[in-house]
Amino acid sequence: MTADGRRLRGNLRRNELLQATVEVIRCDGVASVSHRSVAAKADVSVASITYHFATLDDLLVAALTWAADDLAAELHGWGSELGPRPTDELARLIEHNLVRRRGRTLALYELYLYAARRPELRSAAAAWLEPMTDIARTFTADPRKAQLLVAALDGLLMQCLIGAREVDRADIAALLDVLR
Repeated sequence: MTADGRRLRGNLRRNELLQATVEVIRCDGVASVSHRSVAAKADVSVASITYHFATLDDLLVAALTWAADDLAAELHGWGSELGPRPTDELARLIEHNLVRRRGRTLALYELYLYAARRPELRSAAAAWLEPMTDIARTFTADPRKAQLLVAALDGLLMQCLIGAREVDRADIAALLDVLR
């Protein structure tokens, strides 16, 4: 790091821009992301955005990776802290991602779908599945069932995001019973 803190300030600015990008995605979807829209959300000049992210693809790849890393860091080790009522803890995790972290969750699904069309983004999109699979492994020793639990939770999160259903602890308990 340089003595004057330029690198630190640059990293802070970059994170602010990524947060602004996720916020733009949360509000209006991936299609609304532009250097201008992110600059407006972050209250910086367009030149500041293009300095850190020369192309829109650079910005979207960085936002996807940043959001997935943020979720992975939050979930890391969470499965070992389930306590005596794992079903309630799993429901709490889902509710947390639908309420307190709704914007990030919505942005991740937007970026997730973007990655479906962009092969170079798929590994970044899949990275957030790893910590969820680690949590699922606390409910079953069968790797296939753990992956299926993550797929089911993915669908549940999506249905809750669009308002098709509410988080129901009984549904989560029934889902976990299928694993046994």
